[in-house]
Amino acid sequence: MNIGQVYLDKNDLDSAIEQDRRAIELDPSFPLAHQGLGLAYVRERRYEEAVAESQKAVELSRRSSASLSCLGYEYAVMGRRAEALVILKELQERYARRETDGQYLATLYAGLGDREQVFAWLEKDFQQHSGLLPDITWWGNFDDLRSDPRFADLVRRMGLQP
Repeated sequence: MNIGQVYLDKNDLDSAIEQDRRAIELDPSFPLAHQGLGLAYVRERRYEEAVAESQKAVELSRRSSASLSCLGYEYAVMGRRAEALVILKELQERYARRETDGQYLATLYAGLGDREQVFAWLEKDFQQHSGLLPDITWWGNFDDLRSDPRFADLVRRMGLQP
């Protein structure tokens, strides 16, 4: 699965899919392999397959925030806004209870095309010193935001190279 993630980061989608499928063959109940496969499929615009894999990841992970945010992101980019908003509400409720990080909400907002909300949620994580925040520097769901000066500023404030 980690090898699949590296291929996904390099945009080598065929290799990412192959590695995630191999991971699923080894352990069909491993949610992160299904999540990775879903992310690779969404980049290929194989939306129905992406959603099917991400739904498995959500189920197998017992509705982890990471899996939910990927599924919500996929719904958003597919134009299934109502379904994305249901997941967004669930994540907002978790955030209010301090059970999740803002970047998972930011991921969903990225899919919805709402840059203001993306950066508002990322800034909340920065202010809370989220240990997961540096992950945004390689998450493909934020690729469209990398040209925004706010992204470079946030990465610089984390002490990383934009």
